[in-house]
Amino acid sequence: MNPPGVEKILTHFMPPPIIAGSLAMVCYAATFIAVRDFAGVIPPAAITFLRCTIALLILYPICRKSLHTQWPLMRKHWKFLALQGFLIIVCGNGLMFVGLQFTTAINGALINSAEPVTIVLFAWLMFRDRLSVTQWAGVFVSFAGVIYLIGRGDTDVLLSLNLNIGDVFIFISILCWSVYAVLMRKVPPNLAPLNYLFGILAAGAIFAFPFWIIENLYFIPTPVTWTTAGVTGGMALFTSILALLWWNRAVEGLGAARAGLLLHLIPVFTLVLAIALLGEELQSFHAVGIVLIGLGIYLATILGLASRECD
Repeated sequence: MNPPGVEKILTHFMPPPIIAGSLAMVCYAATFIAVRDFAGVIPPAAITFLRCTIALLILYPICRKSLHTQWPLMRKHWKFLALQGFLIIVCGNGLMFVGLQFTTAINGALINSAEPVTIVLFAWLMFRDRLSVTQWAGVFVSFAGVIYLIGRGDTDVLLSLNLNIGDVFIFISILCWSVYAVLMRKVPPNLAPLNYLFGILAAGAIFAFPFWIIENLYFIPTPVTWTTAGVTGGMALFTSILALLWWNRAVEGLGAARAGLLLHLIPVFTLVLAIALLGEELQSFHAVGIVLIGLGIYLATILGLASRECD
């Protein structure tokens, strides 16, 4: 029996797009801190698979009737749902979790902050959304900031390709996140938000399962502890369900490019939490990266969108 009113609350009483997007950013910032704090304790594939599985167990009794009603629609678009699940769960979240095993939460969040620019870039690549000269300038400046961060401010590191593998994984993850965000314009309009979320989580869990098995057999077995249950359960509720619902709401209400502006909040929240909770420190190359990425975001999104609207 469906819990009374839960589905209605989650879907019909969603906050306004900008509030929903901001709440999602708080959850994502907390994810950087949690994954980094438990690096070496809970392996990345375990976090990816278990949080999806727990989220599905939470969601199913809530949207069971709606799932059965819309099953023909979901089956018709199963390839799209599978692609979105693979992009967001395995590539977007999974690679980020792997990356945070090797780099700091601050560095990961700052690299992630370039995502508004990569969304604009993929919107042009995939759907030929028009980019102004200002937006192109923002793309190049922002990528310069990311490259500077990945190289830790040392040109010798870049030239020798002696890069931190964690930074590289996180950069690849934001590219996958960006493709996911741009493809959201293809979500079937009649598909209920919770059913869409259930579909991509189910696909993500299926794709993540073999990685979890390989991780257990050949690398790090998943510890069966209350810590594992607490971390994965909390991430299932706040990151896999609420944050994705809020993020999807922001993208649908504001569009991918404008919703991408809210991603600027992730490094702000993460910086505060990483310094306060993890004892991490800002380095000089972080400051240069912040300036370059911030300028690139301003040119590619805020100023770029304004100039397009004036044309």
